[in-house]
Order: sequence, then C-alpha cells, then structure tokens
Amino acid sequence: MKNAEAGGFGISLPYKQFTEEKFADALDRILNDPSYMQNAKRISTLLKDQFDTPAERVVHWVEYVIRHNGTSHLRTVAHNLYCHYAVGEGLVRALADKGHQVTYMAPYNDTTPIKNVKSVHLDQIEKFAKETITDQNMLESFTMPPILFMFFVTRIGIRIGELTYSDPAVQDVLNGKETYDAVILEWMMSDYLQGIAYRMQVPSIVVTTFCPSASTSYVSGNPSIYSYMPHMLNKSGQKMNFWERTTNILLALFDIAFGYLYFNPQQEHLLYKYVPEAPSISELNANISLHLFNSDPVINGPLPMLPNVLEVGGIHMKPPKKLPDDLQKFIDESEHGVIYFSLGGNVKSKDIPQWRREEILRVLSKLKQRVLWKFEDDLPGKPPQWRREEILRVLSKLKQRVLWKFEDDLPGKPQNVETRKWFPQQDILAHPNVKAFITHGGLLSLTESVYHGVPVLGIPVFGDQDTNMLNAEIRGFGISLPYKEFTEEKFASALDRILNDSSFLETAKKMAALINDQQLTPVMFIVVGFWKLRRRWLP
Repeated sequence: MKNAEAGGFGISLPYKQFTEEKFADALDRILNDPSYMQNAKRISTLLKDQFDTPAERVVHWVEYVIRHNGTSHLRTVAHNLYCHYAVGEGLVRALADKGHQVTYMAPYNDTTPIKNVKSVHLDQIEKFAKETITDQNMLESFTMPPILFMFFVTRIGIRIGELTYSDPAVQDVLNGKETYDAVILEWMMSDYLQGIAYRMQVPSIVVTTFCPSASTSYVSGNPSIYSYMPHMLNKSGQKMNFWERTTNILLALFDIAFGYLYFNPQQEHLLYKYVPEAPSISELNANISLHLFNSDPVINGPLPMLPNVLEVGGIHMKPPKKLPDDLQKFIDESEHGVIYFSLGGNVKSKDIPQWRREEILRVLSKLKQRVLWKFEDDLPGKPPQWRREEILRVLSKLKQRVLWKFEDDLPGKPQNVETRKWFPQQDILAHPNVKAFITHGGLLSLTESVYHGVPVLGIPVFGDQDTNMLNAEIRGFGISLPYKEFTEEKFASALDRILNDSSFLETAKKMAALINDQQLTPVMFIVVGFWKLRRRWLP
C-alpha cells in the first residue's frame, strides 16, 4: 500500500490506525481528488501494454525444461491462503493449456476439472488452517512486533511442512510411485520442500507470491539492495528515509541470522526426517533452477534480477466476463460511479470490530457513489456496530454508488451500499464506471486494480500490504490508510482525494497502459525460462 501511495493511485490506512475520521478523509480524497483516478488509469495502461500475457511468459520459461511435449509437472502449494492458490492455479492452467500433464497439490478442494490437470487435495493442511490460522489470527498478527511475527509464521510453516511430507500423495512421489520431469514449489517459509525435487533428481522451480524483497530474494541468491528493497515486515516503500533504511538493514540482518540460527535447523530436522540423503537447506537453495515472482516493475519498481529470476505478475488475471444482470444494473445506473470494497480472502470484513465497522458505514453513507462491499458474516462473532456505522455515515454522503463486498445483511446499511459474500472482483474492476477500489493492499488485488486502471484506497493489515500500498502512493495511483491509523475523518478525507483528485485516475490509467504494453506475457517468460533450463543456461 505504501507503493500504491507512492504511485499516486492509492491511500493506505493501516488497520491499527483506522478511525472513522481517517477513513472518511481517505475516502473523500480517493473520490474527489481526480489525480488518484488519473494515476490508476495511467498505471493500468502501463500494466496492460505488454508484448505477451503473464501466463504466456510463464509457459515460455517452463515448457522447454522437458524435451518432449505433454510431459508431467508436479506443482505444490505450501500454505492454505487463497492468494497463493490463485497464483498457482494461473500457472497450472497456463501449463495445461500448452499440453503439459500437471499434478496440482493444494489445500483447496477445487471441484472444477481442468484438462491435463490431476488435482490432489491436501486435506490435512486445510484442516490445520481452519483450526489454527483463524480469521482472528490474521487481524491480531499485524499487532505483533516483526520479530514475534517471524516466530509466529515459522511455527506455522514447520507444521505445514510436516503435514505436507506425511501426506500419502507426497509419500507416493518420494517413494518413486509417481515420476515427474520438473517440480514447481511455492515458497513461503518452506525451503524444506526442495527435498522433493532433490529426491526425484529433477529441476526445482520456485514460485513466490510476493514481490522481490530483502526477505524473499535470498532463496535463489538474487541480490538484495537494502537501501531501496524494503523487508516485507519493515512497512516501507522503495523510497525510504535514512531511519527507514537503517531499520531495513537491521531487520534484514536479523532475518538472516534468524534463518541460519533458528529456522534453518528446524527446517533441516524436518527435511532429514523424510529425505535423509538431502544436503543442507543452503545447498538446496543454491540449486534452484528458476525463481518466479508474482510481481511487475510497473507496480513494484525496477529491481536487480539474476538470469534465473523472473517477474510474472498478472498470471492470475482472466479476461473480463459479463457481470450478473443485477450487478450490471447496479453499476450502470450509478450516476456518480461505484466504489468496490474488499479486504481480500484472508481478512474478513465480519471480523472488523463493531465500532470500527460503524465508522466505515458512517463514512460510506455520506458518499454520492454506490458501494459494493464484500462482507463475510456467516461465522459467529460479529464486529462492533459503532465502527460499521461510521463507514456507513461516510458512504451515505457520497453521490456515487458503492459496491461493498460484505458477507451478510449489514445492519444500518445505507441505500447506496450493496453487500454480498462474494463478488466477481476482476469483472467489477474492468467496468469503466468503477471509480475506486478500497482494498487491503494485497499484491493480487493491487495488480488487478493497476491492470484495469482503478485508483486504490488501501487499508493494509499485515505482511507485504504496507509496502505494496506505500509503493502505490509513491507512484501516484493510491492512498494508504493503515488499519492502526484508521479514523472516520481520515477515511473520509482519503476517499475524497481518491474520487476528486484527477491525478490518481490519470496515473492509474497510465500504469494500466504500461503493464499491458509488454513484449512477452508472464506465461511466455516462463516458457523462455524452461527453454534456458533445457539448454543448461541455468543450474
């Protein structure tokens, strides 16, 4: 979200800073400052202006690792987070469309069949996630100091690794009952998965759903320039002042020491339990053949890249489809446009405290725009009413209609707000009457907003969301309003800027033009990568 602010197409309002005043202020800025829409449209133009699609780039770098067409690939997802699954699904579909036989192991039970794809449901990981990684954990995690957060995620990572290796389907692979020509592994605190490729003696390809940073580039030996590559937990964009750079260096150094002294020994204990002949974690990482990042320089800025490191951001993007008739009518008939509001798949709107939800409702109720709010309220424990009323008050004052992704009937919901448990997000953002996107600042959502040229108001909560929105601010297509800084006034002000400062929309459109003007698509990049692997240009 810091990057979105820097890009001028978003505003970041961290959850910890959320107040009704800040929320109203941020919404007011997003809606009434035309620069946000202009920047979002500019960036959308940049993002779409590509020679090929992300999916084509991926396939281009992947398929020539095998000598014959229609060979088999094994793809695993390390964590039960939908954003990770979405990137993996995009890669799997791209490979399958090229005729490759793919076995896709994931903690999601997708019943939609895909030609050439054998889906394996890692049900124990899904069960563990439902029992342990609750929605409330996600809201609480952002309050942890970075060091405690690292212990938190590594503990989960080790447990998921145990469940992965002990799964019967993975055991069949390790015992030679299934053979493959390449292994594609998701990386998120999961270096230990390299043991699968080592046992099979096939090339290892790593996919990271985040942008390259001081906390993710080390896996493949890609250089980390601490002066402008923020650590994921530093909550800074690329433009850092002296103290932010100092903090970034210290955090990165601690991360390195943390890995070698604490996390790697735990990973190796798990690795040697199932693949006793494997070398050290460091040696396994040194032999990664290809590292794919779900990022794009249009969004994250230029970064140093080794020949075996590729950015394939947007591989999950799909062509817009026709909206359901009721949504199409809701958006088309909104005289002042529509705002789309979703906090992603991991943080549920229903878990926002009631007092904060009331703040949001007070702000939204003041908008002339209509709002679509993705709101999940099918579980117990409704958020505080007073926070909801704050947002509704702001939205009710807007002349635009608002689309708010909100799961369940929302008490006190103003007439300009529509809530549902799910919306076709990409299709909504593709509609020309959508004026702003209120988001958590996840990289997938940010990519979609840039791709379609929609300025963003970000409310980052945890992980890479702060950095993403800071970069959006730097580039001029967003405003970041961190949750911990959220107030009704700030929210209303940020919305006003995004909606009424034309520079945000102009920048978003320019960014969309850039991201769509590429010589090679992400899929083709991956095909080229596999072509290099075949010719042994890469390890």
